[in-house]
Amino acid sequence: MSGKGAGLWTLSIVIGLLFAAFFIYVAYDIVSKGLSNWQEWIISRPFIALGRDFWFVVAGILWVIGTVIFFMEVSGDTIDRSFRIVKNNVKWDAVDVTVTALSAAIYGGSLAATGGIPIIPGFTWLRPGNALAPLFGMLFGVPGALGTAIGNFIADALTGYLSIGSIGGFIGNFMIAYLPYKFMKDHSFRSPRSIIEYYIWGAVIGSVYVALYISWWLDALEPVIGLPRPLIWGWFAPWVIFNDAIVTSTITPILGYLLYPPIKMRGLYWKDRVGQP
Repeated sequence: MSGKGAGLWTLSIVIGLLFAAFFIYVAYDIVSKGLSNWQEWIISRPFIALGRDFWFVVAGILWVIGTVIFFMEVSGDTIDRSFRIVKNNVKWDAVDVTVTALSAAIYGGSLAATGGIPIIPGFTWLRPGNALAPLFGMLFGVPGALGTAIGNFIADALTGYLSIGSIGGFIGNFMIAYLPYKFMKDHSFRSPRSIIEYYIWGAVIGSVYVALYISWWLDALEPVIGLPRPLIWGWFAPWVIFNDAIVTSTITPILGYLLYPPIKMRGLYWKDRVGQP
């Protein structure tokens, strides 16, 4: 290995460890201060400091973008790197349909397994199963991302959390899987670039995106859904970021490293099936 290659590996490992260490510290901060003292969480401070109006506007922009992307992708279109609308080349043959169904079943089951540990009753719970969401997008592409969305809906139904708020969770969870699928160039977890890209798109941006997407939906429908806006932005959004990021920054890279070779060997990796649009 050249000196440059060793340096890149060192950088990627340091970045991964820093992200993981930060979210482990956030976990310690939440546990030490208690779930009821969410105003004091370090991860809540940016939301409280900048205020509801700021986050509602930012999240609204992300909500529009995410919703448009979802409907484009499931209808067969995508935006390429030249910002042109092209076909995403998903075949939706028996393999793609099976991948979607299995992703939904596995993801939904993994989330439902901890449904008895509520954080905000009726709205969210402890969800280590979120570690699977980026993987399904990275490995299986749009079918895996759609399976993730359906799986979250299944989990809501199985755990008694199903409501109009689940619509936001449906597309929000699609985006957790979609972002690393779309914006990472190397999904193997076997190169410095792959690791760095994953922590940016899969662990951090994906976690923030889903939190803001769902929070905007809950805020917009607050008169119907009933969760007070201060709790949406001060408690729910920070918790969702933490709950996603803590598992996607620690568990997902290990699972990805182990699962990528057998998935690719069996011809199920999305690039081998459709090419990169």
